[in-house]
Amino acid sequence: MIDPSFGTLTEYPTVEKLEYKVLELNTEINRLNSELEIVTGDREFWRDKYNARMNQIDTLEAYIKDQFDYIDEEVSQSIVDIFGFNITKDYDVTITVTFSGTVSVPLNYDMDNLENDLNASLESHYYSADVEADFSEDRMEIDWSES
Repeated sequence: MIDPSFGTLTEYPTVEKLEYKVLELNTEINRLNSELEIVTGDREFWRDKYNARMNQIDTLEAYIKDQFDYIDEEVSQSIVDIFGFNITKDYDVTITVTFSGTVSVPLNYDMDNLENDLNASLESHYYSADVEADFSEDRMEIDWSES
């Protein structure tokens, strides 16, 4: 083919050159695939090692929780500190809270709507350095009488 900008012939690659280039590319693809298999195998190996170690740590944490009263306190506290465990016990509690007050409403207000209009809720707060509590509102019932 003639290149119009230079007026010279452009040389096309020969079949041999194309076959050699395809061979080079296939060799590079095979090398990259081999490296990928090695890296993938390494990743799986280390992931399995990591999961096994995390299972051991979880088992140790559960053991310390179960045996906390029987293990020397200084030893158990050292293990807790080393591994950064947050050793706690969970208790289900029911707390009944009664609120009372005076509500001013328009003269034509239907007091049966007060439960829908009044937004009373409890929120989670830290009460001390050692206690964390989460609250959820189960139900709200309003008893009312005219004052």
